[in-house]
Amino acid sequence: MPGSARRPTLGDLYRMWRQLESDRESSPESLRQRDHAIGQRCPARDDTGALLYWLDQAGAAPQAAATESQMTVVLRLGALLFGALGMAGFLLASDRDLVNVPLFLLIFVLLQFLLCLLAAFVTVRALQGEPPASFALNPVRLALRGALRDSEYLRGHTPVLRLLLLRYGQEVGALFALGATATFLVLLAFIDFSFVWGSTLAVSDDVVYGLTRAVAAPWSALLPQATVSPELVADTRFHAAQLDLGSMNADSRRGWWPFLLLCMLVYTLLPRLLLWALSLWGFRRQVAAALAGWPGAASVLARMRAPVVDTRAEGEGAKPPRQMAADVAQVDADALLLDWAGALDSAAPSGRARSQREGVLSAGLGSPAEDVSAISAINRRAPDTLQVAVRSWEPPMADLADVLSEVHGVRECRLLLLPLHGAEVSEARLGDWRSFAGRLPFTRTQVVVWEDDKA
Repeated sequence: MPGSARRPTLGDLYRMWRQLESDRESSPESLRQRDHAIGQRCPARDDTGALLYWLDQAGAAPQAAATESQMTVVLRLGALLFGALGMAGFLLASDRDLVNVPLFLLIFVLLQFLLCLLAAFVTVRALQGEPPASFALNPVRLALRGALRDSEYLRGHTPVLRLLLLRYGQEVGALFALGATATFLVLLAFIDFSFVWGSTLAVSDDVVYGLTRAVAAPWSALLPQATVSPELVADTRFHAAQLDLGSMNADSRRGWWPFLLLCMLVYTLLPRLLLWALSLWGFRRQVAAALAGWPGAASVLARMRAPVVDTRAEGEGAKPPRQMAADVAQVDADALLLDWAGALDSAAPSGRARSQREGVLSAGLGSPAEDVSAISAINRRAPDTLQVAVRSWEPPMADLADVLSEVHGVRECRLLLLPLHGAEVSEARLGDWRSFAGRLPFTRTQVVVWEDDKA
C-alpha cells in the first residue's frame, strides 16, 4: 500500500521519534545509502506519504504506544452512562411522573447548547493556533495523561495535544447527549410521563408559545408533529398547588415529548457531532503537519530524494573546478550569495569589496539575530540556487547545517570553498565538505573550489 494511502496517526509520530533516536547510532553514510534506496522505491510524491513509507521500510515497527488505553474506553463509557443516568434521574425524580418542561430545556438543551458554543470558540481558536487556556482538572486531560504512553515524544508539539484534547472532549459531549437522548426514548416507552410547565413570573401562554415556535423553526416545516400548539401550551400549564391533573387531557400530558426530542437532537447532539468531526479533521491535519515538520524529517526526505553531490565542473577533468572570482557574477548572476562567517573578507584582499555588493547576505558571525535575518531573507526571495561562501581551511560546523536546514524553497545549494590567497584546498578538507554537503536538505548540492584571481 502506498504511504500516502493512509493518514498519519499518533503512533506514526511515536515511530518517527523512535526511529530518529535509533538513527543517531548509525553513520551518515549508512543512513544516506539506506534512505536513498528507500526513496528509489517510494511511490508517494508528497512529504507525508514519503515519510510514512520511510517509516514502514526503515524498520520502525508499528507499535501501539500512542493508541487508546483502557482509560479512554472508560471515559467514553462513563460519558454515555452519565448522560443516561442524568436523564433517568431527572425524569424519575417526581413521584407523580411530572416532567418540568422549562427545567428540562434548561438542563438538557440550553446549557448543552451554550457549552457547544464555548467548545466551538475554543476549537476555532485552536485551529488558528491560538487556543485559550484550559482547565487543569479537565477530566479528558486527566484521562489522556494515562492514555499516552511515552508521551515525551510529543514535547514541542502542543498543537497536536490540544486538538487531541478537543477531539476527545467533543466525543465525550456527543456520547453524553446520545446517552441522555436514548434514555429519554426508552423511559417514554415504559412510563406515562406528564409534561407540564409553570412559572412564578407573570408569563402568558402566548409568550411561551412564541418561544417554542422560535425554537422549533429549524424543523417545523418538515416535522410539524414535533412542534407545540397554542392549545397544548394552555392545557399543560401547571401550578405547584395543583394536585389533580384530571382536568388535563391525556394526550396533552405527553404532547411535549416530540418537541423535546427534536430540541435535544438539533441543539445538543448535532452540534456535538459537528464539533467532533471538525476537531477530528483538525487533529489529523495537525498530526500530518507534525510528522512533516518533525526535527530531522527534512534530512530524511533529502536523503530519500537522492541529492546529488557534484564536485566536478561542467568541463572534463578530475580536479575540482576553478572559478575566477574577481566578479561575483562570474559564478552565477542569478543565484543568491550568502557570506558565511566573513569568508569573503578573509579569503582574499578583494573580498571586502565583494562582500559589499548588493544582494550578498551575511551570517555565521556569532549573532543569532543576524542568522535569523539571513534565513528570513533567503526564504522570502526563494531563489532557485543558493551560493554559500565558506572558508575552505575550516571544517564544516554544525551551526552552518542548522542555518541551512531552516532554508525553504531552494532547489540547489552551491558551497563555494574560498582558500587562503595563494593556497590550495587539501583533499582531506575537500572530502569533509563533500560529506557535509551530502547531508544538506536540498535536491542538489555542489561543492566548488572558488579561487580568487591572481591579479
